[in-house]
Amino acid sequence: MKNLIVTVVALMLSVVAFAEKAERSAMAKSRGERLTVKEWKTTPDGKNKWIDHTEVYNAQGQLVEEAEYSDFGRSLAWRAEFTYNAGGQLVMEVVYNERNKVSKVRKYEYDANGVCTRRLNYNANGTLNSYRQFEYSFE
Repeated sequence: MKNLIVTVVALMLSVVAFAEKAERSAMAKSRGERLTVKEWKTTPDGKNKWIDHTEVYNAQGQLVEEAEYSDFGRSLAWRAEFTYNAGGQLVMEVVYNERNKVSKVRKYEYDANGVCTRRLNYNANGTLNSYRQFEYSFE
C-alpha cells in the first residue's frame, strides 16, 4: 500500500511539473521573449531563501536550459541544455554534472510524420549506452 501511495504522489508531481512547463512555454512564446524561471526554497519563517531550480525558455517557447542546485543553492547539482531542429523538435539534450562536465547526451530521432521514434543515450565519452524505442498504438 505504501508503494502505491508513493507511486501515485510521484505521478501527480510529474503531471504538475509537465503542466507548469507547458504554461511557461506558452508564456515565452506569447511574448516572443526569452523567459527565465527561478524557483526558490525558503525556510518556514520566510527569512532565508536559496535558489533550487532554474529553467530558461527561448522566444519560441522551447526549454533551452534547466538546472538544479544543492547545498542550499550554493552548488550546482546538474544542468541540461536542449537543442531543437528547424521544425521545433527536440534533437539533443546534453546533461552536465555538478562540476559542469558532460555526464550524458541524449539524441532524439523522428519518423517522416514527425513522431519521436527513438532516444539514444550516450555516456560522457560519446559511447552509445542504450536507446529507447517508442511504439504508438491507438485502441
